[in-house]
This record gives sequence, structure tokens and C-alpha cells, in this order.
Amino acid sequence: MASAGPRRSTTSYQSSLDELRDSVGAAVYISRYIDGEVRILHYADGPQAPKVNEWAEFHRTAHASAMGKCLLAQLDHDGRRDHLSRHKTARLTSRTITNEKVLFHKLDSQPASVPVLDLQEYAVGTVCAAVPITAGATVGCLALSMPLEHAHRLRKAADTLNRRAAPVLLSLAI
Repeated sequence: MASAGPRRSTTSYQSSLDELRDSVGAAVYISRYIDGEVRILHYADGPQAPKVNEWAEFHRTAHASAMGKCLLAQLDHDGRRDHLSRHKTARLTSRTITNEKVLFHKLDSQPASVPVLDLQEYAVGTVCAAVPITAGATVGCLALSMPLEHAHRLRKAADTLNRRAAPVLLSLAI
């Protein structure tokens, strides 16, 4: 699975993710931090909720996306340093944080109960949000992305994602 890219969910996950996608009005993703890498495990998109164009590999650009920052925020200081030693902070857009000290401060000050936002840091024309989903020592998150023209809906969608994270996690585990 280490080389597998993001994929549409299997049938058992699809209905839960499709329902969440329709509820938030955006593409949704489930990701985990596995063996030192960001992995998108499943996603749900559609004509009215397109997924983000992965123009730069997510596992190399965790510093620039809501999903990646949400996962990195769940790691300890050494885990973050290890990740960034293998994946340098590259400027993807004019809004990308490339200074590690600034990034670490942002990660440390991110309350676990508040969605992480990405306002065109990964891709121009795209906004994203992510919330942690944890089970034991598992580092994971539930994320959404939407085109910039829907940015006015981002906060409400992120809040819905946050409220629905635990029920979605439970439905996927059963």
C-alpha cells in the first residue's frame, strides 16, 4: 500500500463518504500517517464536489495542505522533524508556509477541536479543511476540498466535517 495513491472508497465505505460529501458540499478524504508518510486511503468526489488536482504529491507536501498539517499536528516534535528532513518545505503557491519555525508554531498553536484550514496553500484556486480522527495511536484525519469560488462556504463545511468526524469514523469501523 505504500505506493498506492488516493483512491475512491470501497463499497463498504462509499455510502458513508458519499453522504458526508453531499452534506458538506465538497470532496472528502480519509487519510492517515503511515510509516512516516501521508496516505490518502479513501475519498468521495462528484461532479458538484470535484477532488483537488494532485499536481504535487501529497506525501511530499504535507506542510502545504490542511490534511498534511492536520496529520503533522498530531505528531510529536521529533516526528515532525523527521518528516520535514525527508520532505523539504517547498513553495507551492505564494501562500505556502516554507519556514519550519513558523510551520511548527502554527502546528503547536492549532487547537485539536478546531479544523485546520488551507487557503490556497497547496493549490491556487482550492481551499481545504481537515479535522483529526484518532483511534488509539493512529494518526488520521478527515478532510475536504472545494474550489475557491465556494470559499464562502468553507467555515460552515469545516464545522460540519468536524461534527461528523466521530460518527463517520464509527460507521467505517463497523
